[in-house]
Amino acid sequence: MRNLALHDALRDFALEAAAALTGELRAGAELRYDVVEEPGRGPVLYNYQPLTAPFIAERWPLLRALPACGRAVDALGSGARAYLRVRGEAAVDSEPALRAMLERLYEGATDFGFPEERFERVYTEVEHTLYQDAAPACVVAPLHGLRLESSRVALGSGLALVTAQGAEAPPEAVWADPLEGALDAPNALVALEHDEAVDLEQARAEAAERFGSLVSGLRLYKQGGLALAPLAWARLGDGPWRSGRIAAGGATRGEPWTLAEGEEAELVEFLDAVASANPSGAVCWALRRFELGCERALETEALSDYLLALEALLDADDDAGRASLSLRVAALCAEEHERRRVQRRVSLAFSLERFLIGGGSGDAYVEAIGPESPRVLVLEIEQLLRALLRDLLCGYLDPNLRAAADEILLESGAEIEVSARDLRLDLGEEPHEQPPPDRDPVEPRQSGTVAAPAPAASEADVDRIEPWHPRGERFETGPGDSVTASADWDFDGDSAGYGAPV
Repeated sequence: MRNLALHDALRDFALEAAAALTGELRAGAELRYDVVEEPGRGPVLYNYQPLTAPFIAERWPLLRALPACGRAVDALGSGARAYLRVRGEAAVDSEPALRAMLERLYEGATDFGFPEERFERVYTEVEHTLYQDAAPACVVAPLHGLRLESSRVALGSGLALVTAQGAEAPPEAVWADPLEGALDAPNALVALEHDEAVDLEQARAEAAERFGSLVSGLRLYKQGGLALAPLAWARLGDGPWRSGRIAAGGATRGEPWTLAEGEEAELVEFLDAVASANPSGAVCWALRRFELGCERALETEALSDYLLALEALLDADDDAGRASLSLRVAALCAEEHERRRVQRRVSLAFSLERFLIGGGSGDAYVEAIGPESPRVLVLEIEQLLRALLRDLLCGYLDPNLRAAADEILLESGAEIEVSARDLRLDLGEEPHEQPPPDRDPVEPRQSGTVAAPAPAASEADVDRIEPWHPRGERFETGPGDSVTASADWDFDGDSAGYGAPV
């Protein structure tokens, strides 16, 4: 037996099909027979042959709905065309081949009990047909940004991370560069090796899917720039290497992604947990935004992706949710003594996004954000998002993160406050006793507090910038706001007239 996975998948389907067909007979379905004359020297003999193939064909919709059918179809793969060709049939997918195998299994049978010995003979025929002209395959692709302290890290099911010294690969893969420039060091590679014989086209298609999933898992495991090369090299047996496109490609960003010696077992365990997760809804959408952010050429381009993902995970689709987003993120990602700092960093990230949208000057950036590089802040937000996604996929957090964060805050007695005040006070204007002519009255908004109010913060504790949320309400600020006052700011009821220089 050369392919245990294929054997088990076909056997599971044959067992389920046997039970289903037997159930049809017991329910009153009739297995018809054909009368065949067998002439000889003596009297003509008549042989009754059961028409099992038409019986199976009529009930194929029932059989293809069995749980094991899909796995068996996938296991047959592109090799199913060879099996059908040997039987004199033509088809382009695996399902007709699976039905042909079942008809062969019950050819001449008078019932549909599972014939163990006959199945093994039929399976041997299938396997021989699939692999008689095939050979073991290997597919390799450069993984830009990957740094390994071990020469080879086996990830299971033939997948491995390898250095140039530990890989059998063509020079074009080892020294390939996405920008076609010279490399100071050879690439690390991801490799997929098949011990059993497979079709080269099938091996390349499987490698494209598994390499992409691996890159996603590595990005979730830890921080670091990674990019799968657009070309992979594949070969059968000892044949020549052939290149083919498997990915869109991209450039790395930031520091290399490094796997230290001793981290291999933990990485394999984490990748298995991610592979077995089945995210849906907001979690699935946030994962895609995280991926898009990791693929951006610049950190500042990735910031909006990360913030959108946080909003989706915390269900921040209303004013209250957006206003308290930074506090909820801090509750989920930081210990109590660190929450205030994390809250300020998330709020500052929204201020940075608004600054980037406005396209302000360098001097305005220093005035509004500070001298710190935006890269530092974006990487912090990326790490907060990564921590939430990891815990969600590994089952440590319930998908309802908003409720989980509120529960943490209530247990800790933290203050959750959303308030508004007269913005004219920030601009140095005196509030009017009565609304000016031709203006609608502006009703004051009320503020609400959950749990006991915290002691008033000292001036040193208050951020010197005003955190803005680009898609929501303005947050409460303290002394030291660095947004420049402008005569353009007014409350005339026309949103088009609101503006501020950056």
